[in-house]
Amino acid sequence: MRKFIVLSTAMLCFAGAAAAQNDTTVNVVAEPAPAAAGKMHTSNDYPWQVGANFAYQRFDIGGSNSNLYGIHTTASRWLGDSMFGIEGDVTTTFGRLIPTRREQQVFYGGGVHIGARSGKIQPWAHVVAGGAHERFNQGGGISAFNGFGVMAGGGADIQWRSHIAFRFQADFLTTRYNGIWQKSISTGAGILFDF
Repeated sequence: MRKFIVLSTAMLCFAGAAAAQNDTTVNVVAEPAPAAAGKMHTSNDYPWQVGANFAYQRFDIGGSNSNLYGIHTTASRWLGDSMFGIEGDVTTTFGRLIPTRREQQVFYGGGVHIGARSGKIQPWAHVVAGGAHERFNQGGGISAFNGFGVMAGGGADIQWRSHIAFRFQADFLTTRYNGIWQKSISTGAGILFDF
């Protein structure tokens, strides 16, 4: 009788374990998919972009050109989840027209920024208007001018990490000093942070 009880108890235990394996009422909760590493966020959580580029500028000063090198900084604020934003820029460049003549130019302004906000490559365009300052250091002294400027152009941001991108851009910059318009082509490459 003792063997029968032990054998019956063992069979009940194995039957219970086998029945538990066939239980399909267990609820499974799926984990949310992680965000793609190469995608900029399109939500209101990251509405700001701040960047800095190395800038090359070919500046026409009326009859002659000078090569200027410097830095272009930008800050943009997206308007909600749209592809429109507002932007502020400051570009400072330096160079020499001839060995004894140094030149410095600063452009600063604000405007509109339009662009894609997702994907690996994000094209964009902007128009910025503001002030400009030109300074020449010549053998006979320093000449400085203040005027008006407009920058228009665009480029592409190539996503590297979720909040970091490489920026490539080309712009047309026109300035007006003492009633005379100057025109410049500016190109640059740098880094952009999204937060």
